[in-house]
Amino acid sequence: MRSDKYKHSSQGPEGRAGNQASGGPEDRAGNQVSGGPEGQAAQGSPASSAQAATAANAAQAATAANAAQTATATKAQAGRTKFGIFTRVWSIMYFFALVAFVVMLVYADILPAKIMYIALAIVGLISLAIFPTLYFYGFKRWKKIVALISSILLMGGFAFAIVNLGDTVGFFSQVTSVNEQTENYYVIVNKSSDYEKEDDIKGKEVATYLTNELNYSKAKGQLASNENVTYARVASLSKLGSGLLSKKYEAILISASHYKTICDQESDFKSKTRIIHVVKVKISSEDLSKNVDVTKESYNVYISGLDTSGTIDTASRSDVNMIVTVNPKTKTVLLTSIPRDYEIKLTSKDNATDKLTHTGIYGIQQTIKSVEKLTGVDMNYYLKVNYTTVTKFIDAVGGVDVNSDFTFTTHGQGVYYTFYEGKNHLDGAKALAFARERKSFASGDVQRNKDQAKIVEAVIKKASSSKTILTKYSSILAACKDYMEINMTSKEIKAIVKQQINDGGSWTIKKQNMTGSGTYETCYSTGDYSVYVMKPSEDQVVKAVDKIAAVMDGTLK
Repeated sequence: MRSDKYKHSSQGPEGRAGNQASGGPEDRAGNQVSGGPEGQAAQGSPASSAQAATAANAAQAATAANAAQTATATKAQAGRTKFGIFTRVWSIMYFFALVAFVVMLVYADILPAKIMYIALAIVGLISLAIFPTLYFYGFKRWKKIVALISSILLMGGFAFAIVNLGDTVGFFSQVTSVNEQTENYYVIVNKSSDYEKEDDIKGKEVATYLTNELNYSKAKGQLASNENVTYARVASLSKLGSGLLSKKYEAILISASHYKTICDQESDFKSKTRIIHVVKVKISSEDLSKNVDVTKESYNVYISGLDTSGTIDTASRSDVNMIVTVNPKTKTVLLTSIPRDYEIKLTSKDNATDKLTHTGIYGIQQTIKSVEKLTGVDMNYYLKVNYTTVTKFIDAVGGVDVNSDFTFTTHGQGVYYTFYEGKNHLDGAKALAFARERKSFASGDVQRNKDQAKIVEAVIKKASSSKTILTKYSSILAACKDYMEINMTSKEIKAIVKQQINDGGSWTIKKQNMTGSGTYETCYSTGDYSVYVMKPSEDQVVKAVDKIAAVMDGTLK
């Protein structure tokens, strides 16, 4: 067949010749050469062995290099995977920190809307770059590192802001909560008495002041209920005090105010007696605030500075009395000081005559009502402070600078300070001593009122400084939150803060003092003791009120 023919032809003479040719003498000669003496000599030479060894080593090295590269690539991939997982987890943490910051910033509501929106926009744009870089795996390592460092810095800022904003919210909540006021009544015994505590007077007779005051009745009721005591009522404070010193009475019950009155009049009374128990009586209060738009309308804030230390909830004598008139449009503040010894009317005691300082005993509401009756000016709000407020606040802002009209040395409160005519830098303790001193001056309480106004002016200037707010913010909040009370709402205070941040600029601060003529006479809270009282000058009162009205309507700037 044709196919077989072609098949056999490949093995035919030509094919066989080809095979023979390929395996012919030349080929065999070649084979013989490679396998002959010369070939054997070539295979067995040292150079040939070295070449073979080198080739083998090169092959091994290449294999090792490839293995190393593979291991390195695997390790790098593993490292990229771990770093990528870490940055993804971190991006989620960053997201939650961002949300917490935004929520707290909006909730605190202390920044003007424009500034808040700008701040949020900037943080938002930066976050749009940071978050996807950290979250997704496709970004280069150096970009992730930059994003990671940026996020750490921002999260530190978020944490700082959240803490401070939280403190701010807590501060506003605390200082604007009108505390329940209490009046203290003391059970007092002779220093040589065996009585040491409340239980020791159980079933005994206690002498007390004869008065129809409701709080006295409440104090007597509490003590009688607890210890089953009976009362001897004495119509004279002086006889009550002398009776205890002479041991005519084993124990007496009097208010903290009357205790201070007796101590003021009888120099050795405090050293010869002991307080063994305090009865606390709640003072009824009412909301006297007259709210206005504090960013557009003028308003008056009454400052009452109590002669006590510690928390602000204990009623006591009001030693600092000042009307602060604020016009937010003209950025003018007027400080009107009223002498603590000014004669006023106690509206809650059938308009009995007393000194202004004593109104604090019956609560801040009584103080405001008495001043409104004296001046005819509405007090929109009040700010109640005490010794602790002054010292802590002024220390928190780094002290204040005050110009003294005279060189003088204070009369005590345990420490004596000397102030020099001209500029003085005062810390909290020195500022308090400066504001309280009156015995060094011929005009007494009048000069003290001027010095108190200087302290308030210095505090306003220092506190309204943007540098002070930024660097002392936390210290200021911590210093004041437990030691001041204001009946403004949080919203109103925030509105004032936002307006100052937004508008900036300084305020014009003006000062004035009410004056009068001094005399000695008895008054409601001192019983039969004659004390110094300043009779108001009607002309001075009218002039002061006119100036308040001028600031409020903007004619005095």
